[in-house]
Amino acid sequence: MRFPREKALIINKINEYKNNEDYYAIAKMKNLILENYRQCDAEIYEDLIRATFAIGNYDETILIGNDLIAKNVETFTVIYYSLLASLGNNDIYQAKSIIKNSRLLNGGEIKNLYSKEGANYSRLLAYSQSLPSLAMALIIVNFIEGLARELVNGIEIDGEYLLFRFFDLLNMLYEIGYPPEIIRELAKIMKIIFNIDI
Repeated sequence: MRFPREKALIINKINEYKNNEDYYAIAKMKNLILENYRQCDAEIYEDLIRATFAIGNYDETILIGNDLIAKNVETFTVIYYSLLASLGNNDIYQAKSIIKNSRLLNGGEIKNLYSKEGANYSRLLAYSQSLPSLAMALIIVNFIEGLARELVNGIEIDGEYLLFRFFDLLNMLYEIGYPPEIIRELAKIMKIIFNIDI
């Protein structure tokens, strides 16, 4: 099949699966979506990576993210879920590699929003309303950068410590005044990664 028929087929299937919250079915569409990435809109591969993360397949989520980054079709949502999957695997080095290889994160002014000198969750608050996908990605990038510095200083980052730090992140964002949508999203992510009920 050729575009636009193939694209229409993908969109219709994804929308049907999303309506039924069938994330496994979306994840199974990986090959079809990646083979047709030139015809797909950003929302399609964002749906794919989101679904793959939601079912807890972190290794596959990272592979999809790396593939999209290599194809130069990355978005802040792709980066966000790739980084969350690295946290799910408790692999800070993998997360740092994703940050290093991202064209979006290493271009223009974006890098200043997570560099050691410019990192500041309060500074990102302004983006939480106007560019929520950018804000979400950069919150996680800053979180990972902080963890990486702790790792270099000899702190062991196991699952329990990571959960503690994620709780700390949520509390800090709440106190700064982040919108409830962002707090809820991160709480949902915490439930997925740490398999807890809050």
